[in-house]
Amino acid sequence: MGSIVLELQQELLQWNCDIVNALRKAHLIATKLKLSEFDVWIQNELNGYTDRNDQIPEYRNVCGIVKLHNPINGWIPVIFENQKEEKLWSHRKIFQSISEIIGFSMDNKTLYIPFPGNLSQQLSETANAPMVFEAGLFITKESLNAISERVKTCLLEWTLKLEEKGILGDGMTFNETESANAKEIPQQVNHYYGTIIYGNVSGSQIISGNNNSATYTAAAVSDVIKEIRESLEQEKISVEDMESALELLDEISDKLEQGKKPSIIKAALTGLKEFALAVGANVTAALIATKIQGLF
Repeated sequence: MGSIVLELQQELLQWNCDIVNALRKAHLIATKLKLSEFDVWIQNELNGYTDRNDQIPEYRNVCGIVKLHNPINGWIPVIFENQKEEKLWSHRKIFQSISEIIGFSMDNKTLYIPFPGNLSQQLSETANAPMVFEAGLFITKESLNAISERVKTCLLEWTLKLEEKGILGDGMTFNETESANAKEIPQQVNHYYGTIIYGNVSGSQIISGNNNSATYTAAAVSDVIKEIRESLEQEKISVEDMESALELLDEISDKLEQGKKPSIIKAALTGLKEFALAVGANVTAALIATKIQGLF
């Protein structure tokens, strides 16, 4: 019998590759080799991601066009005062299953992501609209296709790593040696699409990859805290909520001065992000989410 791993490689190299079928075959391989962590990514791609933003890979962070729906003129793009503000609003992580994403791109449809009411109000104010308009983010077909291509690349790189370790399979069966060697295969999907964590260098955690680099240092976090504070002060929230948010931010500063671990700082920033979302400080929440991705 042939090798299921090599068979999957051949499928992935076809221009008309059925990515859903390829993922199912990868699920079969990962299950038989007990690569449970990698299989979680496969099943997330097949079934869609939950609302846990930290589990969604960076390649699903796409850029769209923010628009407001004018009852008379239809959908009109929002003009932002600066690129920083535009980036905060126009970037979102796509959680839909890969089959849904492919469906949108094949139908030449633009994926429409509606903003909730409070964000629509904020965007309407930004655009000086006479009333609150419906707001949404429009994702292009090209951005959706890029997600599918990244998934195929991840799978191909994974099968090449399996082949490198001599893990090919006999039909749908793997022997004991192959199963043992599979434990040496990286299971983090980041390893296969370009973002690699190299570890600690002189007390700093260096993260590098596809046009993306960031260094975790106390100074970097301190700069982020300053940006968050400036953003919070521009938010239109109640005095009580503002005081609470600033208290949380001060606690993060204290943890940083105490030399707490990066994981503790990340958890504190995530908590502040969730609080900001709950009280309507959405621009600040988006800023924090972006900074967390860059630092950790």
